[in-house]
Amino acid sequence: MSESVPAAAGADRGFLSTLIHVFVAPGDAFRAVAARPRWDAPLALAIAIGLAFSAVWMSKADPVEFMKAQMEESGGMERIPVEKRAEVLQGQGRVFQAFAWVVPLFFVPLMLAALAGLFLFVFRFFYAAEATFAQSLAVVAWCFAAVRLVLNPLMLLIMALKNEWSVDPDSVVQASAAALLDKATTAKPLYALAGSLDLFSFWLIALLSIGFGAVIRKPASTAAWGIVTLWALYVLGKAGIAAIF
Repeated sequence: MSESVPAAAGADRGFLSTLIHVFVAPGDAFRAVAARPRWDAPLALAIAIGLAFSAVWMSKADPVEFMKAQMEESGGMERIPVEKRAEVLQGQGRVFQAFAWVVPLFFVPLMLAALAGLFLFVFRFFYAAEATFAQSLAVVAWCFAAVRLVLNPLMLLIMALKNEWSVDPDSVVQASAAALLDKATTAKPLYALAGSLDLFSFWLIALLSIGFGAVIRKPASTAAWGIVTLWALYVLGKAGIAAIF
């Protein structure tokens, strides 16, 4: 028989209280989330954060310049005839503008739901935990919303201070081991691997471990094995793709 949830853990927290506790007392926050897994509010927050970022970024960035920089870096520009480059860049810029809104509205909730399903499979199959999809999605949504609530404004602040808006947002915050490497001379797989070793990824892993530890009623260190294993597979896959392309 599963042990009962302590009264304190089962206390019904409001949205703002839960958000604050995810930052200052994540253990308490996720015990409450596990007891009453409401995923709609944090999912809406994650979408809103993404939309707010897109609104500010799109008002400042030059889509054509952004796509030009991305295509030059990937080597795609060299495969386009010189006389057609301007036309192609204009078209890519329009697609990029639309994509900037599609990502937070559609891809973010789909990604979070997919991750919730993946984590649910891991913890039910390998840990034999009595977890539910609602619990998994609630934990995932709160973790990603909390991290993005810090990371997205930080990216905008750095771009504003440097007055460089037509750049890849993921490269703005130098919080990974990639900051110690020269991208031009470093092998792509190594640079991709170093780029994954960043402070915000470690914070996200810690939050997910604490959250799923509360769900399966085990220490965070026990839940961390499932989280870190999936993250390591993702990083290796990322490095493998970088080696191919």
